[in-house]
Amino acid sequence: MLSRSYGTKLLIALFLIQHATKGFAMSWIVTTLNFYFRDVGGITSSEIQTYTAVIMTPWCLKGILGLLSDTVTIHGYHKGPWITMTTIVAVLASLKIGLTPLSAISKLTAISSLLLVQFHIAFSDLLTEAKYSERIRQFPKYGSDLISYVWGGMSFAQLLAVATIGVLIESYGSRHVFAISAIPLALGFFPGSWNLLEETKELPSNPPEAGRCFLPFGILGFDSHKLKKHIGYLILVLILTAMSLLLAVMGVVSTNTKLNCVVALGAFCVTLGSFFACADLMVAKTNAYFLLCACCYISIEGATFYFFTDSPIQYPEGPHFSTTFYTTGIGLVASGTSMLGIYMYNQLFSTKKYRVIFLLNGSLWATINIISCAVFLRWNLRVGIPDEFFVLGSQALQQMVLQLGWIPGVVLMSHLCHDGMEATMYAIMAGSQNLGSNISYFTGAYLLEALEVQPSGAKGESDQFEHLWLVAILSSAAGLFPLLFLPFLIPDARPDEKLVDRRGTSMDQTTRATTSS
Repeated sequence: MLSRSYGTKLLIALFLIQHATKGFAMSWIVTTLNFYFRDVGGITSSEIQTYTAVIMTPWCLKGILGLLSDTVTIHGYHKGPWITMTTIVAVLASLKIGLTPLSAISKLTAISSLLLVQFHIAFSDLLTEAKYSERIRQFPKYGSDLISYVWGGMSFAQLLAVATIGVLIESYGSRHVFAISAIPLALGFFPGSWNLLEETKELPSNPPEAGRCFLPFGILGFDSHKLKKHIGYLILVLILTAMSLLLAVMGVVSTNTKLNCVVALGAFCVTLGSFFACADLMVAKTNAYFLLCACCYISIEGATFYFFTDSPIQYPEGPHFSTTFYTTGIGLVASGTSMLGIYMYNQLFSTKKYRVIFLLNGSLWATINIISCAVFLRWNLRVGIPDEFFVLGSQALQQMVLQLGWIPGVVLMSHLCHDGMEATMYAIMAGSQNLGSNISYFTGAYLLEALEVQPSGAKGESDQFEHLWLVAILSSAAGLFPLLFLPFLIPDARPDEKLVDRRGTSMDQTTRATTSS
């Protein structure tokens, strides 16, 4: 059914990029980050949060990358050559950090190398997302099935990755995982070189089309017509890019978490206002909700990592999880229940309205996270529940609920894309959400420092976890705030309904115009 509607080549391309690269390779890399920083030594929880935000910056730059793809061609193609070139850069960067001893590489070089790897994954992810967004709008009937293929396969790839990552880190050390990751990253070479996205080559016309120009031999082409047609989105791209780069620079040059947090919140306000000023109202309102959700899901992962993995010498009262259990044990449960969440969505929620799905998702997410805070107070031990069972149970529920909300979010963004600007539209919306996630890293870093939760893997750091429970409750409760705006920001529609026509006009606007005429 999927191959008939969307094509076998597209499904293969999605496998190589979404499953092998984003699902498998990225899981290895992201899971290893905290262990790499721990091995470097002396890096606090707030610093981990900040460095992670910098490394993940390319995911916030999807807007400018999408604009680049939509308006610039290489040898007549919009997507394939970009994937091929960034694949080569990512493989070299992963080998650089993976084969260089910790004592011989600076923090800046390590962060830059990891950022380049994320650049490739984010760019390739965007281009394939844009392609299947385009096809979903052509065949909306099977849109949820295609999204399930993407995310189901990604979850399975993550399952394979986490099944092996613990042993790899314990056997070879964290940095060598980056070198091994070059193998799955190299698979990104094939979608572009084999044209698995089935792009039609654009050639110079005679006479030249208005707004289009090509360099000699057709190596590079530029379409200014799209920029003029969607000038509002061009402004949005530039604003998102500026805000993302500003936060990245702050993360590198500033150690003042309060200042970084203020700048991050300022970036949130600027981004939110720019959408309402430059984008269609439906796009602006939908994006405002997703951006708010991303910002309010405050990250405190830097502290929880040390809480769960500190040794008895470092934190005598802690859970003392091994590397294998923390990565593979918890990861397997999370990946398995993610697939269960996808199944539950298709069976129970794929025909429900977006508002119902997001309300249930947000409420369950916050409730489960608040209950999970009991482990930081060690209450689970008082009632006889071992740390391992408690954490596995909470992770299982969290991942299942995450998928229930993520899939309809992807479908909703796909329906809001305009013809010919799929990569840019999808990139702007996804990039703003990723910017929101980076903002949550900065706000989480300040919250951890303000409440004096600053573990670093040092000996006898039990006092650093005294207020971790409070930080966890505050960050969990913040996730309820976006639900107040749900009826005003999310369209009253279902995932299988079209929201915009081929001109990019919202369907409700089209209906009103027809009725009034």
